[in-house]
Amino acid sequence: MARPVPPLDLGPEDARQAAFAAGLRLLAGREMSTARLCERLRRRGLPDDAVDDAVARLTRAGALDDARAARAAARTLVAVKRRGAHRVSRELERMGFAPALVASTLTELLGEIDEPAVMARVIAARMHGRARIADPAAYRRLFGALLRRGFAASAIREALRPYWGGRAAPVEDAADE
Repeated sequence: MARPVPPLDLGPEDARQAAFAAGLRLLAGREMSTARLCERLRRRGLPDDAVDDAVARLTRAGALDDARAARAAARTLVAVKRRGAHRVSRELERMGFAPALVASTLTELLGEIDEPAVMARVIAARMHGRARIADPAAYRRLFGALLRRGFAASAIREALRPYWGGRAAPVEDAADE
């Protein structure tokens, strides 16, 4: 992580203009939360009042929208990176989105995305064309990989059942939610 830059020696109006321009450049590259944008502008050495003014102007202009950015990040995490709901929630909060916004975004997204289908794509990729899971160790590795991606333990067991041949799952119930 880069060290913060010492405060810039700018007049108040120049600092406001610099913060607004820097904010526009950052948002041109990718959507981000208000908290992340503030952090990045402050690391550039811009004064707090200039950052707050730039954030207000960018929000009014529609360039900065936390709800839109959260939806975009969540869709990417699910569709591209194939993450489950729990992992998406943690990553959105880490990105600086408010917990209430994360919850509403997940509710909206889970209505659009078929999470079992996403999990099935992950399983198919990890199985490399095999029809059966070879042994309990392989089952545990696959189960752990899916759990780390944020899928629910009960849903994982259900998804792995056809590959395990109906035998009892070799994973302890301690991994349950």
